[in-house]
Amino acid sequence: MKKLAFLLILLFIQTQFYSQTKEFSFHVEIKGKGRPIVLIPGLASSGKVWEQTTKTLEKNYECHILTLPGFANQTPITLNKGFLPVIKDEIIKYIQTNFHQKPILIGHSLGGFLSLSIASSNPDLLKEIVIVDSYPFMAAAYNPNATEENVISQANMMKKMLLNTPEKQFLQQQKNTMATMITDSTKIKVATKWSLISDRKTIAQAMYELMTTDLRKDIEKVKIPILVLGSWYGGKNYGVTKEMVLKNYKQQFSKAENVTITIANTAKHFIMWDEPKWFINSVKSFINDAQ
Repeated sequence: MKKLAFLLILLFIQTQFYSQTKEFSFHVEIKGKGRPIVLIPGLASSGKVWEQTTKTLEKNYECHILTLPGFANQTPITLNKGFLPVIKDEIIKYIQTNFHQKPILIGHSLGGFLSLSIASSNPDLLKEIVIVDSYPFMAAAYNPNATEENVISQANMMKKMLLNTPEKQFLQQQKNTMATMITDSTKIKVATKWSLISDRKTIAQAMYELMTTDLRKDIEKVKIPILVLGSWYGGKNYGVTKEMVLKNYKQQFSKAENVTITIANTAKHFIMWDEPKWFINSVKSFINDAQ
């Protein structure tokens, strides 16, 4: 009887903390209790990118940590209907199915874009959103004259390059890219590994969609509080300044009704890794103020 009781408890724990069903293509890990928070990682990242963050948040919140299909060794989806629109609809369904309270969304990079897209199309679904280093229109961050139409050829070139780059060259490219996004050498290796065990077709399609989708007008539908945490330090050696990045964010989020924009001092793109104390304090202050 003791052994049976132990097995039942173990099964209960596993059911509570790890969830992946045929209904949803992404993997979910659940930690903590309280108001729900959904954490969405970026391109080719694992949900483990949020471990430092959830160690604090899980004390007062129920954290639903996603790893998206095709990323970090997760089974990819078919891409005939695209990637971001399919995942967006799945996350909306997940929220509608699992929560009685409006959740908070926290998204990094691609995850931030998804959070903004969900909030734009479903204004009453969420309580607030935290966008970690992500723009409503990625292409305009580099080219102020970019439009969805005039970036298509460039996005197609990027997609083909990602698909056709030999494995050794892709490895080196990822190492070089991660070094501009992350400060800690150990974490650079971790993120590089995640990208190498991600599905290349999924990465390429997701990048294409990020480059060619403009949400700048759509965000005027978002009435809930938005916190945007941006970074500039990764572009410091290329002439990028903190003031330039802040100006860009303000322009891109100009139609948002209730937005707070803050730029990290020395963090690169993975802000939650590079400035973890500043990051978690910013998030806690925002979600507590919005109670």
